[in-house]
Amino acid sequence: MTGVHRADALPAEVRRHGDIADVIIVGSGAAGSAAARVLAEAGLDVLVLEEGAPIGLAERRRDVFSGFAAHWRDAGFQVAEGRAFTPVLQGVCVGGTTVVNGAIIHRLPEPIHRQWLREHGAGHLFDARSLERIFDTLDRELSVAPVAPDHQGENNRLMGVGFDALGLSSHPIARNVAGCEASARCLQGCPNERKRSMDATLLPRAFADGARLYADCRVERVLTRGGRAVGVRARLLDAITRAPGPAVTFRARRAVVLAASAVETPRLLRRSGVGRTTDLVGRRFQAHPGTAVLAEFDAPVEMWKGATQGHESLARWDERMKFEALALPPELGAVRLPGLGPALGDEMRRYGHIAQWAVQVRARAHGRVTESLLGGKRIRYDLEDADMEVVKSGVATLMQAAAAAGARVLYPGVHGLAERLPVADLPAALRTLSGLSPDPRRVHCIMAHLFGTAVMGEDPGSAVVSPSLECHELPGLYVFDSSVFPTNLGVNPQHTICAMAWRAAEALAESAVAAQAS
Repeated sequence: MTGVHRADALPAEVRRHGDIADVIIVGSGAAGSAAARVLAEAGLDVLVLEEGAPIGLAERRRDVFSGFAAHWRDAGFQVAEGRAFTPVLQGVCVGGTTVVNGAIIHRLPEPIHRQWLREHGAGHLFDARSLERIFDTLDRELSVAPVAPDHQGENNRLMGVGFDALGLSSHPIARNVAGCEASARCLQGCPNERKRSMDATLLPRAFADGARLYADCRVERVLTRGGRAVGVRARLLDAITRAPGPAVTFRARRAVVLAASAVETPRLLRRSGVGRTTDLVGRRFQAHPGTAVLAEFDAPVEMWKGATQGHESLARWDERMKFEALALPPELGAVRLPGLGPALGDEMRRYGHIAQWAVQVRARAHGRVTESLLGGKRIRYDLEDADMEVVKSGVATLMQAAAAAGARVLYPGVHGLAERLPVADLPAALRTLSGLSPDPRRVHCIMAHLFGTAVMGEDPGSAVVSPSLECHELPGLYVFDSSVFPTNLGVNPQHTICAMAWRAAEALAESAVAAQAS
């Protein structure tokens, strides 16, 4: 990709003496790419630093394990510790998680936006009219549209049948794809390069306006001078082994923007000395935990045909849950099937007849991101009892929908229920489920969509960044990613992250251009 420079191919001058730009952006996911696109178009010299590597077409066609090992944080084994250990999913590559997610697009829900305006001063920049303008632009640039009927596949279609039978509204998902070939392999990076992720859209646009990106470059801390952020210190990584190599200093004339995620941004802030006046950095960690129900049908489902995630329901969003279809390749789907050895083999022989649908919870729980005693990260998070009641209710709805769609066997994935549940036994299972204790260890949850570890607000005593997303403690340092979100959203956040970063970048560009003119 033009504009992307791997660490092992950087000019010797850069490796020895670093580089300088008007704005340095740490991270190339939804936030970093949107900021780069806006700032470069405004005429600023923009340098993006990305820890991960670009994903080439050959790499997108690899097996699941190799793809996860190369392009997911901790090879997909990043976890949050609590009463249960919960996987925390994040991409680490050029384009960030947008390259390996399900391509689901939602705008910021109005009730959440109103709460941010009322309680967190978000109206300074993020008024409804500005966000709608940016959402409309993003829709065009990312080719956002509902899944076409011929790309639904049986997994998505059956979910619609089941929810219709329960009287719960549902609809095809709006996704950022163009010419989708319905291969159901979004989570490895689209093997046909049809997903309109950041590496295919906003980053190339930024490169056309002069921005550049250094991959394999792990930022270790923000540099300061005179009480202001002036650059970053980074370490180049070996392109093959990922072993750390030489340290390099990058200087910023105008600003440093952190867009490294709600896990990595607070760690970087702490290592840079931000968080001394309050203990907010890394706190208020929030997410959308989710779990899934599998269902076996008489007719073939063949999850590997159709959009990875092509159907959803917001019918119970006010009850803090969202439902969506989720196709997994057999290598991953096997994790949720019961049995070992020959017994698991028997289950896998039926995999072509299995559907999988998930519930995503707008959890009330708050956790924390800190450093471990060994110098790595530690994510602590525990679902509240009320969250677990929502999970249980969501699982019940999914089982009922699958039964209504014609499933004959259910796989609830709940400790305390049968591993394989004949549909005839569903009424008794629902009664048992309702009476189970709200212990997170009962369900197989994962977490995605991470928020809140550097929250925005007007009061430096209760917020890490101002409503303009500049750090209260360190002028010249901005946080543009979902760390600043005061709450979680209850919907997939990529579009909101892009729009917030876009609007904050517009304001930063205006101030930088004004400063240059003076």
